[in-house]
Amino acid sequence: MKLSLKIKTAYGIIAIADQCLYFLYGTFFLFFTTTVVGLHPGIAGAIAALGAIWDALSSAIIGFISDHTHSRFGKRRMFILCASIPVAIVTTLLFTAIQATMTMKIIYYTCMTLLFWTGYASFFIPFLAWGAELTEDYNERTRLRSFAYVGNTLGMAVGAVIPTIFVDYLMNMGRTQAQAWHGTAAMIAGCVFLSLVIGAWIIKEPGNVNGQSENEKITLNTFWQMSRDLVKGFTEILKLKSLRFVIYASILYLAANTIFVADRLYFYTYNMGLDPLSITALMAIEPFAGMVFVPILITTGKKLDKRSQYMIGMTICGMSLLILRVIGTTNFAEAAFMLVAFGLGAICYWQLMPAMIYDVCEVDELINGKQRQGTIVSLQAMSESISEAVGLILLGNMLQWAGFDGNASVQPKEALLWVENAFTLIPAVFMFLSVYMIYKYPITRKVFNKVLAAVEKQRQGEEIELEKFKKILM
Repeated sequence: MKLSLKIKTAYGIIAIADQCLYFLYGTFFLFFTTTVVGLHPGIAGAIAALGAIWDALSSAIIGFISDHTHSRFGKRRMFILCASIPVAIVTTLLFTAIQATMTMKIIYYTCMTLLFWTGYASFFIPFLAWGAELTEDYNERTRLRSFAYVGNTLGMAVGAVIPTIFVDYLMNMGRTQAQAWHGTAAMIAGCVFLSLVIGAWIIKEPGNVNGQSENEKITLNTFWQMSRDLVKGFTEILKLKSLRFVIYASILYLAANTIFVADRLYFYTYNMGLDPLSITALMAIEPFAGMVFVPILITTGKKLDKRSQYMIGMTICGMSLLILRVIGTTNFAEAAFMLVAFGLGAICYWQLMPAMIYDVCEVDELINGKQRQGTIVSLQAMSESISEAVGLILLGNMLQWAGFDGNASVQPKEALLWVENAFTLIPAVFMFLSVYMIYKYPITRKVFNKVLAAVEKQRQGEEIELEKFKKILM
């Protein structure tokens, strides 16, 4: 099914909120809590990791509930609209520096982190599931993700670039560092609210989604049965080989992404000694660097399937990081080249990975006879959470072990060494492992078209010989 420009644009508008919050947290939470709030890196990393684990649990629950929800606002839209106000409020509170004892600070930022990821999962999972439901066309899903990537890019610019500009601007206007961060977070929260409301209001629910005409009310009496169904559903879909390998690949890349993104502010500040203006300029390069590769992916997608595009792009990205680790990153031009190379890996993930997960939805319907897009895509969100937990706790502990001191303007050599490794060598290793997992992923364009044809026949009531598909996909 071909989608209108209006629908694809609206989908891209919602994607602004997705990456805005993801990169705001991933880029600045560790830095904010260690340099502004005064938490130890290990404690800040542990809070972030706990939040990521909570996000994984929230994603699983939201995915299951949204699969079983029907309302006059639709199956997914209601969640996005309802999450818009709470997530904006909590984002502002998360980057508010409170005056309290260290124990109270730990409790406060832990609670805000848990609330932040609950709100994020409440809109992100339904949004991601929409992509699988809006169209079943192999190439159209990639094109839809192109619009999402444009939105993601704008979100990255708002979440990863604007804070450095706005905080510096507010401090020059006489605000304290804490006040500047609070004001910046409030401004970004407003952008998130608008993108969720506008995008969700435009998109209509697709007509190809099976569902009951009446709401499946969630009560205490049905909660236990739903919990059992949730566990059973995950057990069934994780038997699919195609899903397992794509999730492994997702976890590995996102671990690389988390470490790279969270570490770069440390690298630019302490290893390169860059001023705020130069750091802002570098931050602005990464979101739009990936845009260069959008038309390339669309063009090569006519001959190469998603699997091949991912392996080629991610390998080039990993090799570039290794080369820069060997020759060093000592000036603005080399740092800019690194971000362009990283942008290639980022677009390969954010555009191709969700589309590959969408393709698993038809495999699940063919093998298990069920439509559960929300449950399946929640696994990607869970992989993001797991990898973010791993990445942030690794980085936080690496900095602490290496002797990083958030109150010092000059860091010890050991700390600078591990800051550099976390910016180059470690992400590259994770990327290569991700490439290997996608190599094992069995869904090519040819395989998917066979699966979709079989699903269409199955929907018409025809009997399908599943054995040949099980050999490939299970």
